[in-house]
Amino acid sequence: MASLDRIRTDGFRRWYERQLIDCHAWLVSWFLSVIALASGVEVSAASAGWRLSGALLVLGGSVLAFYSWKRYRVLLDIAERLGAQATCPACRAYAKFSVQSSGPAPLPDGGDPTLENHGGGIWLRARCRKCGEEWVLR
Repeated sequence: MASLDRIRTDGFRRWYERQLIDCHAWLVSWFLSVIALASGVEVSAASAGWRLSGALLVLGGSVLAFYSWKRYRVLLDIAERLGAQATCPACRAYAKFSVQSSGPAPLPDGGDPTLENHGGGIWLRARCRKCGEEWVLR
């Protein structure tokens, strides 16, 4: 819900840019955790005295890698789905809309199951600032 409020206050373009920065920061985190995972394998293979440290690096790296990758995919999926629908259907203006209503729950006519699984059923009812057309972003 905080993302929806940010779209309403800062605008879609800023939110989209920020969302991409956040999800790519998670990608960098995933990459660093894979390096930690590989380092743990290398350290545990070096000598018996370092086996516990290597095992902790492997465990920590794999947990962080899994979480980082999952978070990256979820944030990117939501940003790309909403970004693909941010064009006004009437005048083709991109991201020039105001949010009329929004919610984390599905619309009464149903929702996209992928978004409901990943984004909690995020939807926006938008109104174009150029022509006044209304549409729903899911």
